[in-house]
Amino acid sequence: MDAVLQKLTVIGEAARGLDHDLRDRHAQVPWPRIIAFRNVAVHEYFAVEWPTVWPVAKVELPDLRERVYAVLRQGFPGVLRRGCASAGGD
Repeated sequence: MDAVLQKLTVIGEAARGLDHDLRDRHAQVPWPRIIAFRNVAVHEYFAVEWPTVWPVAKVELPDLRERVYAVLRQGFPGVLRRGCASAGGD
């Protein structure tokens, strides 16, 4: 559980570090929810509702992955060619 939560926290930290304009242009990605999840995991660790962590990882993460790959394909196609052989078929 801790490893999954740590990976979700890293995703949230990465989202938090993105340029606001980029996040605004790609509002189909739930950036505020991702960042809020990270904030709870980091700053209110004991408030984490563990029964929600696994469903987030198993149900929401695959959809998030596809949305992020769409953002990358649209604005940063070279990133996918360089390092993500499994990046949505690119």
